[in-house]
Amino acid sequence: MEKRETFVQAVSKELIGEFLQFIQLNKDASDPFNLNELLDELSRKQKEELWQRLKNLLTDVLLESPVDRWQPVEALGEDNMQTEQGSKMGKNIEIIHAITSVILASVSVINENENYEALLECAVILNGILYALPESERALQGSIQDLCVTWWERGLPAKEDMGKTAFIMLLRRSLETKTGADICRLWRIHQALYCFDYDLEESREIKDMLLECFININYIKKEEVNAFSYLVSAGAVRRVQGQILNLLWGSGSLSLMVHIAEIYFRAWKKASGKILEAIENSCIQDFMYHGVHLHRRSPVHARVREILSYFHNQKKVRQGVEEMLYRLYKPILWRGLKARNSEVRSNAALLFVEAFPIRDPNFNAVEMDSEIQKQFEELYSLLEDPYPMVRSTGILGVCKITSKYWEMMPPTILIDLLKKVTGELAFDASSADVRCSVFKCLPIILDNKLSHPLLEQLLPLVLDWLPGEPPQSKSNSASKRKVRLQDPRPVKPGLALVYVEYLLTHSKNRECLLSAPQKTLDRLLKALEASKVALESILQWPEESPDRLSEGAALRAFSLHCRLSVHLQHKLCSGGTVYLSTLEDTGFWLESKVLSFMQDQEEEHLKLRRVVYQQIIQTYLTVCKDVVMVGLGDCKFQIQLLQRSLGIMQTVNGFFYVSLLLSILKEVTRSALMQKTDSGEDVATLFDMVQKVFQQMLECMARSFRKQPEEGLRLLYSVQTPLQEFITTVQSWHPGTPVHRGVLSTLIAASVVEISHWLQKVSDTEEVAPPECLSDLPPFSRCLIGIVMKPPNVVRSFLDELKACVTSEDIEGIVCLTAVTHIILVINKGKHKSSKVKDVAATVHRKLKTFMEITLEEDSLER
Repeated sequence: MEKRETFVQAVSKELIGEFLQFIQLNKDASDPFNLNELLDELSRKQKEELWQRLKNLLTDVLLESPVDRWQPVEALGEDNMQTEQGSKMGKNIEIIHAITSVILASVSVINENENYEALLECAVILNGILYALPESERALQGSIQDLCVTWWERGLPAKEDMGKTAFIMLLRRSLETKTGADICRLWRIHQALYCFDYDLEESREIKDMLLECFININYIKKEEVNAFSYLVSAGAVRRVQGQILNLLWGSGSLSLMVHIAEIYFRAWKKASGKILEAIENSCIQDFMYHGVHLHRRSPVHARVREILSYFHNQKKVRQGVEEMLYRLYKPILWRGLKARNSEVRSNAALLFVEAFPIRDPNFNAVEMDSEIQKQFEELYSLLEDPYPMVRSTGILGVCKITSKYWEMMPPTILIDLLKKVTGELAFDASSADVRCSVFKCLPIILDNKLSHPLLEQLLPLVLDWLPGEPPQSKSNSASKRKVRLQDPRPVKPGLALVYVEYLLTHSKNRECLLSAPQKTLDRLLKALEASKVALESILQWPEESPDRLSEGAALRAFSLHCRLSVHLQHKLCSGGTVYLSTLEDTGFWLESKVLSFMQDQEEEHLKLRRVVYQQIIQTYLTVCKDVVMVGLGDCKFQIQLLQRSLGIMQTVNGFFYVSLLLSILKEVTRSALMQKTDSGEDVATLFDMVQKVFQQMLECMARSFRKQPEEGLRLLYSVQTPLQEFITTVQSWHPGTPVHRGVLSTLIAASVVEISHWLQKVSDTEEVAPPECLSDLPPFSRCLIGIVMKPPNVVRSFLDELKACVTSEDIEGIVCLTAVTHIILVINKGKHKSSKVKDVAATVHRKLKTFMEITLEEDSLER
């Protein structure tokens, strides 16, 4: 009580020495004085008195040393008077720094029913003097910046001004340092962007800095910068476009163009009204114009095409893109195809081929047919263009378009186009490049097997130009093939599965496979689904049977069935869940057939089938993890997946799935912020499931340690990396949220329980010496605490949660508090030391002191 009152009274001009001494003691890690703890223990009356005294002291200091007279100490020269003035200014800045430290610590202890008007005035004053501070006072600038950030996060009055100051300071710092950490720190308060009025002259600085983000590669590659794209476009769309074009003229890899295109695309999706119109006309259409009119040899041309290709690909999976492309291309592309300049026509032809078909999905059937017919006529015109490069581009376009849309194109148009290519352009006497283009592009059509019957009739026209066997030899080989068909070889499903796996694994082959008719792909998916019946049979009767697939073939077919359903979902049904429901059905099958079978069987019986059921579970979990990772699984899908994961842990012996489940938890927590359309209730349920799965997983691992220590140790070593990635992901994406606190409290509980159990088993008190290093802890706790100690931000959050658990009496009792002491001793000797260790130690000390007082009181009563 006396120390609290002494501290409050020390905040005055008369006792300034004592006040500064208190602040120094707080900085000293070896001293028991803790400012945060002291403020937390102050009564309402004492807090209000303290804040009033801080305001009075700050006002007196600023009146004595006005801001307009501040200048760096080294600029004051050697004159005695100036030296005295510099010393006085340095002293006043030290006092302001001390006041700022107390105000910053006070923000966390403000209650709604307290009068903190004086504290608010102090914060406003400090915010006002920030820009007047000399450049040398970096420490004070950093403290005021931290105050502004904390004030904004607490949502206190005047938070808009505080947020704007914090955002400008952090943005300026991130542009100077160009580090990912500073960009992430800035992202935490990105909502402050809404506080700026971009039409005012005073907002010019923030607009200039935000525009600078668009030529900063670190910002472009950071996903968070996509938030800026929408807000900056509200006031400076044309300036943003100018910055990006400057970047394209300077340098930039094609992979960087994808990031730039994504920024534009997200901005376009979110915008509306005049902003949307500006993005379309000043940005996207500007790229279209450059794509048509730039010289082909210009380095910018390839970069612009890469950006436009991103939009062309999006029209297959995003609603509204196709209509936008049709509308924006209309005044540019068709005019470019008719331009006098041959290079312009060639550039327009390239874009036309890449974007084909360019149409408005709102057209009725008659309008759609008319538009497509017009584009086929344009395609035919390209083949007759007098400029060889345009004809070559036309050949490429014919081959790509006919291969992709073979079934949809009228037969007469198909025949006319291919006859033109193989019958005329293959013999183009005016250009060797045109003749070469025919033979380079024909394989594109040959990739579509439906084209083979027609090409067999057309290709003899160019037979003299191709090396090969004479017709008679070809006829003989054909007759041999017919003989073989009369004596068919036995079916080899294993070989067919290897081939299908080869097609799915390599991207180009996969594209060819997925371009097959949907009915054909559905039949393939249905055939692969038969693997479930084979696997059920293998689980029940492990003996080989000639009537069913082998164990290896059945597992391979099951894996292909799961993978193909995801590829079909991504390729054909991005707007719905048609094929994803197939994967959900597989999950129900896993529960009803595989897991229920395992529950009904004896352990000895299951050993014979261990490889089969483990492979089934691993395949299903791996594919589901990939679904979440690429963003195909919505919130409900993820909840179902986590529920099944709980069922697997409750049913299956062994821990072969732990690494996979940790990877799933990481992807679920990472993707949760991207699920913009999900309700808050769904997200809350999802995070609750994440905590349950993680808690049960740690409980299972702890049990394995008690029963089989060696196997448990091997398990821990194998899951260290995915466990650390999961914890880091939760820390990075959800700091301060219930799921963050839940994960940390689970880690704390697991460590405290094991250390407490170990302490209770120790018979000799000499063995209970304080731990000197991490290796002195029991093995499970050693692993968990070791992971926590690696990132400094995780250490701080862990200590905050540990303090909260002790304060709320979730951790109680002498043994458990001793376990907490062991944990903080180890953390304090780690690489990332934190002042928060002292806070936890003080909290434990108070609890132990309370226990001692209660024990003494009980003893006296017994006497």
